[in-house]
Amino acid sequence: MKTEENKKFIRWCILGAIGGILMAAGDWLLGCIPLQETDTGMFNRAYYLSGAYGRWRPVLIIGMGAIGSFLYYFMVKALNADVDAKYKKTQAVHHLCGIFTVTVALAIHTWSATLAWFTTYLGPRIGAEAAIEAVTAYRDDTLIAIMPMYVPMVLVIGIHFVVLLAGKTRYSRWMLVFHPVTINILLVVIPDIAQAMQVPVATWMSVMSQSSTNSSIVIWCIAAAVYGKKQLGKND
Repeated sequence: MKTEENKKFIRWCILGAIGGILMAAGDWLLGCIPLQETDTGMFNRAYYLSGAYGRWRPVLIIGMGAIGSFLYYFMVKALNADVDAKYKKTQAVHHLCGIFTVTVALAIHTWSATLAWFTTYLGPRIGAEAAIEAVTAYRDDTLIAIMPMYVPMVLVIGIHFVVLLAGKTRYSRWMLVFHPVTINILLVVIPDIAQAMQVPVATWMSVMSQSSTNSSIVIWCIAAAVYGKKQLGKND
C-alpha cells in the first residue's frame, strides 16, 4: 500500500474506533445498573422498573449512536479496503453490507434505548407487571423487523474474517486474534463461563456481553491502525 493510502487507512481506523467507542458507551449506559438475582433479560430489571434509571440516558444513547453510526462508515471503508481488489464481487457485496450496517446500527441502538425508556417510564406509573407486559409486546412485535437487520451486520464482519483467514488481506493471520469475530465471542462467552462456575451475577457480566459487538470493533480498529502505522514506518 502506498504511503498516502496507508495514512488515509489509519485515519479511517481511528474514526471507526471513535464511532465504536460512542456506540459501546451507549451499551454501557444501558448495562451499567445495579443487578438483582430476579432480573432477567435486558429490560426486566428492578432498577428500570422502579424508575431509578434516568430517562435522560436513552436520549444521550440515541445522540451518541447517531454520531457513532456516522463514524462507523469509516470503519466500513477500512474493512472494505482490506479485501483483495482481485475479488471485486466479494468486495462489492461487502461494501453494500457495510453501508446497510451503518443504518442498521443506529436503528438497533435507538430500538434498545426506546425499550429502556418505556420500561423506566411505565414501571412506576402502571406497575412492574403491566410495564413488562407492554414493553415485551412492543419488543416482540418489532423484533420481526429488527432480526433481518442483523444479516448484513454478520456478513460484513464474517466476509472480512473469511478473507483474513484465507490470507487475502494486508494482514498476517495472527491478526485474527484481534478480529471482531474472535473478540466478540470472548466477550460473550466469558460471562457465561463465569456464571457456569457459579460466580454471582454482576454488572460487569451484563456490560461485557451487551457491548461485545461494539467493543470488539473498537479493539479491531485500534489493532488495524497500529498495524498500519508499523507498515508506514517500514515504508519510510
